[in-house]
Amino acid sequence: MATSKTKPAPARKTVSKPSAKASAKTAPKTPRPGAKKAATPRSDDLQIGARVKHARMLAGKRMRDLALDVGCTESMVSKIESGRVVPSLSMLQRLVDALGRDMSSFFGSDMNSPGIVLKSGQRAVLLTDPLREGPGVSYERLVPFAAGNLLECNIHIIEPSGRKSDPITHQGETVGYVIEGQLELTIDTTAYSLAAGDSFFFKNHLSNSYRNPGPGTTRVLWANTPQVH
Repeated sequence: MATSKTKPAPARKTVSKPSAKASAKTAPKTPRPGAKKAATPRSDDLQIGARVKHARMLAGKRMRDLALDVGCTESMVSKIESGRVVPSLSMLQRLVDALGRDMSSFFGSDMNSPGIVLKSGQRAVLLTDPLREGPGVSYERLVPFAAGNLLECNIHIIEPSGRKSDPITHQGETVGYVIEGQLELTIDTTAYSLAAGDSFFFKNHLSNSYRNPGPGTTRVLWANTPQVH
């Protein structure tokens, strides 16, 4: 006669409860009511790379030139400008000095600031500066002059027989549009006759001059980089 075998009951697993001391160590800390988490500024909030690139372009420098001035590689300058590397404080100070700026003006302009609207009659009208001859010429400034601005845009108001000569060359570009009147424009050694509706473009390493042959007032929308007037 066959005898049945009785399987032994499975052993129970015992789970030890953590002690109160251990629970206190592992439990997440609950902030006290009314406590505020300290805000930690991030480097991308300061937009250091964008500011370095902006200041370099304003100064008319190549990355290679800036790298030589501060004693680093061109690749390092590229990484800083693209935001892949955050410069140390000493490196940042060397960059700012090499770009002819100071920390106050370097961080003073808000890169995300909204545009400024100037109604007709609110824009400043300035005479040409002594370094660039311009009798009978005035500028109606469309972009307020400020440290850090790369673009300059004015309406050049040229009275009959008014003229301007700009022998000072620099890096950048210029574009213009004749709003009204006549304009005789010379770029380097080539002269052009323009009327209302005509436009022009040239690199700023070329000298330029213009005059209004008359009989009426000429107005030219003139934009260039960087700010020079």
